[in-house]
Amino acid sequence: MAEVYEDTAGYQQIIRRAKFMATLLERKKLYIDDNLFVGSMASTVNGIYTYPEWNVDWMKEEKTVQKSKTPADKKANEWALNYWDKRALKPRTLEIFEKRYGFDPSPAFDSGFVVSFFDWPGGGGNLNYPRVYNEGLGSMIKEVEERQMSLDMRLPNAPKLYFYEACLIVMKSIIHLAHRYAELARKMAAKAKNPQRKRELLDIAEVCERVPEHPARNLREAIQCHFLCHICAEIEQVGCGYSEAYLGQNFEPFYQRDKKAGLIGPEDATFMLENLFIKLNEIGYYYGEKVALQNSADLGQSISLGGYTEDGEDATAEMDYLILDASKYLSLPQPPLSCVYTERMSGKFLEKVLDVIDTGVGMPQFVNGNVMIKRALHLWTNSKAGDLTLEKARRTCVGACVGSYIPYETGHPVEGQPNLGKVIELTMNNGFDPRTKQQLGPKTGNPESFKTFEELYTAFEQQLQCCEDILRRGAWIASMLTAEFIPVTWRSILTKGCIESGTESWNGGANYYTVAQISVGAVDAANSLMAMKDLVYDNKKLTMAELKKALAANFEGKYEKVGKMCYEAPKHGNDIPEVNRLVRRVYDSILHAFNNVDGGGNYISKDIKTSLDAYTKSIHNLMGLVTGALPNGKKAGVALTDGSLSAMPGTDVNGPTALVMSAAKGCDAVKWCATHMNMKLPPDQLKTRKGRENVLRLVKTLFDNDGYHVQFNVLNTDILRDAQKHPDKYRDLVVRVAGFSAFFTKLHVGVQNEIIERTLQSFE
Repeated sequence: MAEVYEDTAGYQQIIRRAKFMATLLERKKLYIDDNLFVGSMASTVNGIYTYPEWNVDWMKEEKTVQKSKTPADKKANEWALNYWDKRALKPRTLEIFEKRYGFDPSPAFDSGFVVSFFDWPGGGGNLNYPRVYNEGLGSMIKEVEERQMSLDMRLPNAPKLYFYEACLIVMKSIIHLAHRYAELARKMAAKAKNPQRKRELLDIAEVCERVPEHPARNLREAIQCHFLCHICAEIEQVGCGYSEAYLGQNFEPFYQRDKKAGLIGPEDATFMLENLFIKLNEIGYYYGEKVALQNSADLGQSISLGGYTEDGEDATAEMDYLILDASKYLSLPQPPLSCVYTERMSGKFLEKVLDVIDTGVGMPQFVNGNVMIKRALHLWTNSKAGDLTLEKARRTCVGACVGSYIPYETGHPVEGQPNLGKVIELTMNNGFDPRTKQQLGPKTGNPESFKTFEELYTAFEQQLQCCEDILRRGAWIASMLTAEFIPVTWRSILTKGCIESGTESWNGGANYYTVAQISVGAVDAANSLMAMKDLVYDNKKLTMAELKKALAANFEGKYEKVGKMCYEAPKHGNDIPEVNRLVRRVYDSILHAFNNVDGGGNYISKDIKTSLDAYTKSIHNLMGLVTGALPNGKKAGVALTDGSLSAMPGTDVNGPTALVMSAAKGCDAVKWCATHMNMKLPPDQLKTRKGRENVLRLVKTLFDNDGYHVQFNVLNTDILRDAQKHPDKYRDLVVRVAGFSAFFTKLHVGVQNEIIERTLQSFE
């Protein structure tokens, strides 16, 4: 990076970034192991890059220079810290924010009131890898050259000319990377003494000489092309959110053609998928302990299964079945699987889905195909690409963890995460944060002076609006800066609308846009508000002064009884009408505050209709660590409630049907880009016909009532507790967290405890 940035000083930034990527792909050390497919982030398995252009604070905090393993690494890390200390995205964003709005937003971010996105890169939704393996980069290069040459050399065309030049640099460098792998494979084959290994290496060489430059001719070439496209997207800007769309259905024509020709059978195709999935598990990132607590290293490489065809029929392909077989055999966290449930889906396929869930890996998750269609028509009609057709809406797929997008055409700017638990804490303290001893929010009054619940709720909404104002304004500044100095050319090439308009994705080139703002803690907020309504205002079992003293004491000592009262107050998850209405009200308030920031829309335009996600990954643990005791009975430092419509652990006592009905009524899933609910079931739940039928009826009940998402953990709690005590015995234990699966023993203890404490639902 140092050499390229010095050599290209004065170049247009998009050209500098393209040349940097090309140089990286030219110089990165390659390796070939026993996998059928080649490609890696760095020069070693699980190797990573630091991406200092976003933020180097974590490198300073964790003494990266001092811990460098080689002199070359130390020199590179010293340069990164010196060069990017003031130039990186984070310090530039904070500087502009303070100048624009008159205050330093750092305390809001550092306290956990708001978690920013500009500390680390985010992923890019579903990219159009199928275009590459169906057309080849050679054909795409020709198209870009023609578009570039059709433009007059005049000032208004300059951004397009530079964008197309960057596209050519990047596409040619990716072809060259494939040829480098082919060359390495041939060199290794020449030295191989084992005839079988020699043949394997020559096969790799032949594949890489073909793709991605030319269209794939068979399934193996299609998968290799897909992975090279994917790994280059991760190299350009690694992060959570590069999803695989309807991977099996995209590979289906290649598979069926090969099978008809007698070249492969189901076992061969499954083996290829297993090799691909192993490669997906080798990708990683690290941006410091805070980000590790947020995401638990999840990558969101989601595969959508099933769903609808454009004409409304069942889209399930044979390759979807084989994906399930590969996932069941490997039992690895990546890639996450999503069953896009429709009424046309076969019972046979649903049984296969349950077979995989029964392994305990927590996937596939179920998402509602009908809600995805309604959501797409709600959000993306009258977009840049024109009216969204019903046919296109039917092909909506999962992007990142649980959200849904128009595949291959949707830009995916990341905004951050609001902490609704901290919003409640500030509401209780007149905008003051007891932990950091700072005034973070507006002075909305001492709750002891509020005569009615509505006064309390008004204060809550004012703190919430402050949270959204800081979050979105900071995110918009960061997004504009990203468009300026960290453009993503490869991502743009693979996002429909960018090549057609000659515009990079961060700069508005995509046909559609979503906003990756992930709202966390709404159920904690609603439960807290409900507890205060019940205990303070309606039944007057407590005064607000007594409650505040109990919160300050963390419900300990003489206030333990108050904590029990708060915990036992009416809670989400029990299908209590008043609680359902309050949860819905909180979610509506969040959506209102989100759209109320500076005219709404996103950083590109207020006319772009957007919404936000509601799920947690593992950030509910980080937010719980920095949030004090809450009126819902949560103690200081304990994780917030997972997901967005899951119940607070131990409080959903009316059974699984009550829980899913609460989820369906608690949020208008059509207006949000994602909602999310976890459910914990006994380990033998899927062992019997009756048990399986109960689960499928539960999913249907949720979806018939316009709920969007549910995922199941079927694990023995005693095993989880033993894994905490003896982690070496359970290194391969995979569990579902919140939108993703992970190795249990690698999770933070707060996340582990939260999973253990989730209510074990029973159909008895």
